Amino acid sequence: MLKLISLFRNNAHILIPCAFILFFCVALWGLNVRNTQLSATNDRLEKLADSKDEQINNLRAKNDNLADGVQQLTGAVTKQNAVMADVLAQRADTAEHNRELQNEIKRYLATDKCALSPVNSVAVSKLREAAEDSRVSIGKGSVSGNTGRHDQSDH
Repeated sequence: MLKLISLFRNNAHILIPCAFILFFCVALWGLNVRNTQLSATNDRLEKLADSKDEQINNLRAKNDNLADGVQQLTGAVTKQNAVMADVLAQRADTAEHNRELQNEIKRYLATDKCALSPVNSVAVSKLREAAEDSRVSIGKGSVSGNTGRHDQSDH
């Protein structure tokens, strides 16, 4: 052991700088390995960030398309509501007009001699049969010209 210590003392001027150089080289090698790992991690993170940016841009584009679709749908619903309001107003007007016409017909029939006279039961039966036939054959039934009224006149 003494020999080793004396060898170290005699060659300390060489061994200490060599140890320092060796330590420095190991430290540089470690830094190089760490730099390589960090560079690879940085590259992966940059690719991931680019991918996320692309996904964000795609989502924004889809969101814009959806917003346009919602606006178009809202416009279509507004137009549909306006059309339905017009239709409902027309139906109300038509219903009122029909009521007026029915009342007018009732007034005319109230004074009409033919309308007040009873209808022959045979004619009623034939009319009912014809109506039933027309329901079955979807409008293809016919009613004979002879109603069997005894007081028929030209009006």
